[in-house]
Formats: sequence, C-alpha cells, structure tokens
Amino acid sequence: MPSYQGRAFAPAPRRRSGRLVRWLRVFGVLAVLAVLAHLPWEELRKRFGIVTNVRVEGTHYLDAEHALERAGIHRGDDLFALDLTRARQKLLLDSRVAEARVSRRLPRGVRIQITERLPVLLVDHGEPWELDRQGVLLAPLQAGVVADVPRLVGPKLGSEPAGTHLGGGDIERGLSWAQSLAQPELQLAGQVSELDVSDPSVTAITLVTGTRVLGPSEPPSLRRLSALRVVLTDLSHKGTVANEVDMRFEDQVIVRPVATAEESHPG
Repeated sequence: MPSYQGRAFAPAPRRRSGRLVRWLRVFGVLAVLAVLAHLPWEELRKRFGIVTNVRVEGTHYLDAEHALERAGIHRGDDLFALDLTRARQKLLLDSRVAEARVSRRLPRGVRIQITERLPVLLVDHGEPWELDRQGVLLAPLQAGVVADVPRLVGPKLGSEPAGTHLGGGDIERGLSWAQSLAQPELQLAGQVSELDVSDPSVTAITLVTGTRVLGPSEPPSLRRLSALRVVLTDLSHKGTVANEVDMRFEDQVIVRPVATAEESHPG
C-alpha cells in the first residue's frame, strides 16, 4: 500500500517578524507622542482656536450685535474657553428673549439661536411700552421707538420692570381681543389703532381710518367678527366713511356714517 508523501502534517515555521512589527508600532506611537508633547499648543490655540465667525438666527426686532453683547461673546474670544451655558443665561435675562441656544460651530464659529417675544400691544408705562401675547412687559429698544401694534387703553400700570408677566382682567381682555382680531381669516391685522377696555361692558376699537367700532366686553365668535370685516370692506368699496360701527348685538351690525355738512346744518 503506497504511503502518503505530502507535507500537510509538517509543523509550520515560527514567524519572528510578527513580534518585531509590534515593537515597531509601539516605538512609532511613542515617537508621535513625543513630537506632540513638544508642539506649542498654547500658541496654536491662540492663533487658530479663536472665534472668527458668529451666526445669530431668529432675531426680528433685536439685532445681531445686541445679541452678542447680551451673550458676552466677541470675535477674537477663545473658542474653547467660552462658557456656553452662562452665555445662554445672560441672553435669557433680556425681556425680549423667550428662548436661546448657544453652540460652537467648528472650526472657529459660534451659533446663537433666539426665539424673540413679539409685541402685540402697547401699554402706558409713563411712555409706551410693549406687551407680548403672554402679557410679558417689554421695554423699548430705543427711547420713543416701539412696534406698530394697537395701543391698549384702560389698564393702570405702576413701575413694573421689563420682563414682568402682567395679568388681571383688563390685560387679559386686551390680549384676547388682539389675538382674535389678528386671525388671518379676518384680514384685520394692521387696521386697528387702539383697544379701549376701560368700560367693563363695552370694548371700543379705533381703526386707523378713525372709525370707532363698539363690541362686547369679550371677543365674539369668528362669524361675528367676519361680519365686521364684510361691513368694513363694503364701506371701503363704496367710499363711505363710517363714524361708528356697532356690533354689540347678535346678528346685527349698525353703521353710523359721518354726517355731511347738510346733515350737520339742516336748512
């Protein structure tokens, strides 16, 4: 019987090169670490780890420079030494900022995202100040410069600081009316100059045209407000100036036109 002549069961030769490769890798890593340890990291950080690009998003009334000053972030600051949590907290101290996020944008940028409080009414605070839809009091950005929103007449304010959340019947009533009149279906935004809630039973609305609208104490349904829009549109198309529009009664809108010279002086 012929015997097997192959070499399948011969012992494999030992590879001594594997241990040498491992030692070379270790020495290579140590050499790299030694080089890195001697690099001028502080100088490199001052040269390349600085803020050169700042992006501010979400501002409407605030400007980017105002937001940066509030956050305490400036171009040229150490990017990695910035306290982002503190910067966010400083932004939230501004009465006009409802929410804020601050983050790094590598290689050398900072991103600030802001949600502003948008004014919906003006109130008398010795001078006109603004209210957002939650009733938070907003100081003017500049003296005498306020948003083009309706003035609320009736509430008596003291020396409340900016950022105060105002409540009470008159404030909430005015905010409710402002929200109702701003509904996109009505197309009345921008037509209202003043909301007078000084009478607890009647809300008087002055339009920019000078027409006075008398409504119930609380805002009526969208259907009744839509009837007011139809009447105002019809008057505009006819070129008729109304002195007063009374919508206090259900399913009825009473229009009192401006008296002509002949009507004012009959005969």
